[in-house]
Amino acid sequence: MEDTLAYRWPIGRLALLLVLPLLCTCVRAQPSETTAQPNPPAPERELRGVWLASVLNIDYPKVPTPSAATLRAEFRSQVYRLRQAGVNAVFVQVRPAGDALYPSRHAPWSRWLTGEQGKPPVSGYDPLAAMIDEAHAQGIELHAWVNPYRLTMTLDTSHLHPSHLYYTQPTWVRTYGDRRYLDPGLPAVRAHLGEVIDELVAGYDLDGIHFDDYFYPYPVTGQDFPDQDTYRRYGGSRRLADWRRDNVDTFVAETQRRIKAAKPWVQFGVSPYGVWRNEAQDPTRGSATRASVSSYDDLYGDALAWARAGTVDYLLPQLYWSMDYPAAGYRTLARWWAANVPPAVALYAGHAAYKVGNNADTAWDDPAELPRQVALNRSLPRLSGSVYFSARSILEQPNGLALDMAALYPRPALLPARPGPAPPAAVKVKTYRPRSTDRGAQLVWEVDDDLTTEELPHYYAIYGRAPDGKSRLLHRTPYGQGCHRLHYYDPDNTDGRGTDYVVVPLDRYHRPLTANVAR
Repeated sequence: MEDTLAYRWPIGRLALLLVLPLLCTCVRAQPSETTAQPNPPAPERELRGVWLASVLNIDYPKVPTPSAATLRAEFRSQVYRLRQAGVNAVFVQVRPAGDALYPSRHAPWSRWLTGEQGKPPVSGYDPLAAMIDEAHAQGIELHAWVNPYRLTMTLDTSHLHPSHLYYTQPTWVRTYGDRRYLDPGLPAVRAHLGEVIDELVAGYDLDGIHFDDYFYPYPVTGQDFPDQDTYRRYGGSRRLADWRRDNVDTFVAETQRRIKAAKPWVQFGVSPYGVWRNEAQDPTRGSATRASVSSYDDLYGDALAWARAGTVDYLLPQLYWSMDYPAAGYRTLARWWAANVPPAVALYAGHAAYKVGNNADTAWDDPAELPRQVALNRSLPRLSGSVYFSARSILEQPNGLALDMAALYPRPALLPARPGPAPPAAVKVKTYRPRSTDRGAQLVWEVDDDLTTEELPHYYAIYGRAPDGKSRLLHRTPYGQGCHRLHYYDPDNTDGRGTDYVVVPLDRYHRPLTANVAR
């Protein structure tokens, strides 16, 4: 993840904080989700995500502050504007460098949150809980993005809190290049990180846990990662490179096991560097690329092994090149990943939104570059969506990238359905004939009052079928409302006639439960 880049483009004026309209509610209703202009057909189900980086205040918060009101308002504004651009999932960096954006037993508060490491927000405010509530209220998934091994961004330790692992567990720490890391080869490190994952999954209503490309650090010329003593102690007869990959493989498998044991619906995925191996390194399985770094050989992250073993729910390779970049083209890599990841593992593509209009490769000066990449994704059945790095690039670029995304995503989309441990239970939905109001046609529906909170649908998708017989997704409601009776207003239908509505209940795996056509 290129979360440490120097952003050199001029920052556009911040959009005004809009009053957030409710998407759906038990007691009031809401306008339609998007007013974007028509666009060529897009899938009804597609992951449309954005990374929100906290490190160096790249995306959130833009300026550190202990103010709960400011933190809440800024996140609400960002998520609202991202939803307007078509986004349905956010990957929020909650553990950037041995610190946390939530109250943790295992790490101090992040200085990128409040301005001083170890300093909490005021009044017991929990930013992660508030972010989850806000995202779910807007019908958006929130995945907690964790950097497990990185401890510092520089060698300066003057800002570190006494509870930081640099001080509390110095034997775990390795200095490499201009940063400090945990040693992935130490069993005690893996056990500690497992407790970090347990804390997150048990304490929060997350939709996923997400790792990026940082396992063993990117290579520094002339230096080897200083884990020789660890290797002598634990490596056995394995080659150093194989042992390092084994350490990462074990950690990935343990992470998924912990997550699924606690909450099976929580997704676990990794966003590896976009080149697994070059053809020159592996003539049989490598991609037709000439990248200077490969995930397998330099970061010791074997994404294909995780996919084959089923220890990840999804892979999200960072395909941060233009379509036909000579050394590593997006077209070549998207097709390679689509051909090599087993069908049981979901596959999404990571896009370099930060390069649009801001890169030595002039292909990024063409505003059609990202749309071409998305069009290629949609032509490959194995690719089920896109995630963009990062929110700042979409919301603040002066070239209107958010508008381009709104054109790519003219209507809301459901997330792809995910396999669950048991078939979804049927839920009967009773709908009432729409009535005309000054806010548009009001649709009311209800489910059985005897359903418990656990049995209620996680959310609903509302479809409209016009007289020409065409059906389209109009709206997805907030997640986890726990209501038995709900409302929706369709502002495009003023008199309540001419459209048949279908309300489809869905579970946390985005699987439909049942549906009834409105009378």
